[in-house]
Amino acid sequence: MFDQINGWVSDQLAISSGPSAYLFLFLGGVLASLLPCVYPVYPLTVNFLRNRKSDLGKFAHPLIYYAGLASIYFGFGIIAALTGGAFNQVLQLPLANLSIGLLLFVMALATVDLLHLPFFGGQVESEKNGLGGTFVMGAGAGLLSSACVGPIVVSILIAIASGASEITFGLTLGAAFKMMLFGLGVGIPVLLLGVFGMALPKSGKWMLSVQWVFAIMIGYFAIGYFVKGLNGLGFNDQMASYTIIGAILFVYAIFQIQSVQKTKQEKIKTALYSLLGVIGFLIMASNVLPGQAVGGNNLTASNSDSDNIEQKGELTWYLNKENAYSKAGETGKLVFVDFHADWCTNCKAFQEKTQKDEQLNAALQNAVLYKVYDTSTEFDKYRNDPRFPELKIGIPFFLITDASGNVLYKTNDFTKTEEMILFLE
Repeated sequence: MFDQINGWVSDQLAISSGPSAYLFLFLGGVLASLLPCVYPVYPLTVNFLRNRKSDLGKFAHPLIYYAGLASIYFGFGIIAALTGGAFNQVLQLPLANLSIGLLLFVMALATVDLLHLPFFGGQVESEKNGLGGTFVMGAGAGLLSSACVGPIVVSILIAIASGASEITFGLTLGAAFKMMLFGLGVGIPVLLLGVFGMALPKSGKWMLSVQWVFAIMIGYFAIGYFVKGLNGLGFNDQMASYTIIGAILFVYAIFQIQSVQKTKQEKIKTALYSLLGVIGFLIMASNVLPGQAVGGNNLTASNSDSDNIEQKGELTWYLNKENAYSKAGETGKLVFVDFHADWCTNCKAFQEKTQKDEQLNAALQNAVLYKVYDTSTEFDKYRNDPRFPELKIGIPFFLITDASGNVLYKTNDFTKTEEMILFLE
């Protein structure tokens, strides 16, 4: 479902202009709001808003919450116009993914009342019922949902960047307005739930089951972000999974050994602080003990400075453009170009796919492979090429060209391996 929504938004932005483009942005946001990784935000929204009161009426807080959510996307548009997609690059950082995972994990605990977060609802005191806090919560929900719909957001940023010959006030405002429209679409269910959620059915045992279902959903996506962040730090999927399982078991053990007189919220806090202490100790120890590879990718990798070649398993990647295209001219093969960075989590995820996906691996072996690191001078040349506005937004980015450099295919979505295979074959 996610790939279809992303593709639909990209296609409509490519063929539409004027008012219709703005309409498709809003509709794309509404569709994105139905994604399963956005949906867990909704019960938290209802739990939060139903306890907020205002002299301005019952619609005040839902509307302010909605405005806060939309404002985050408005800010993304400004960032896209001024910095060329810094938001997308931030999302690729391991620390960003780990932070998102931590936020989701905390929200999962709060959903089943294992952790008390005043901002998410509960018994909110009257003096804390100001509209400012509601606006901040809406902005937080927008930030959380934006991480989930990141690839769709990138598609919009690419459309914005493709028409950006220079930065102007009009361009910046237009980019911000486009992103805000998408955010307004994403927030539609949140707004409706906030308005009608003021009169929820009476609580009962059924609500506990619902809360646990949502907590499990949120926890599932938290684990996904944790794995992605750990991959970016050099852990393979197996080591990342073992690390997460170990952390969960550690928290559970600390929770269980505490006094029964403590509340469950106090136990969870102690367990989380204990885990934080262990992580801090391991980080300090890693800077003291002799350095070793952390996990690795179980891939045979070697670099040859003289030949400018990088070997990954059975795949040979050229690091020099002239050598790559010379080889393509000799063999008549297509050239697959991978724009890569060591800090980019999706770049590393694709690197894993090239080894684990047998069809993709076989297709790549029939092409000349050229890898362009973000630290190379060639990367800047590609980035300034008007044919590739995607690189203004960030990486990953992939090209398939013929031996003469004519572009046959390009994408910034590392999951579209079937399309890559189709063009390579």
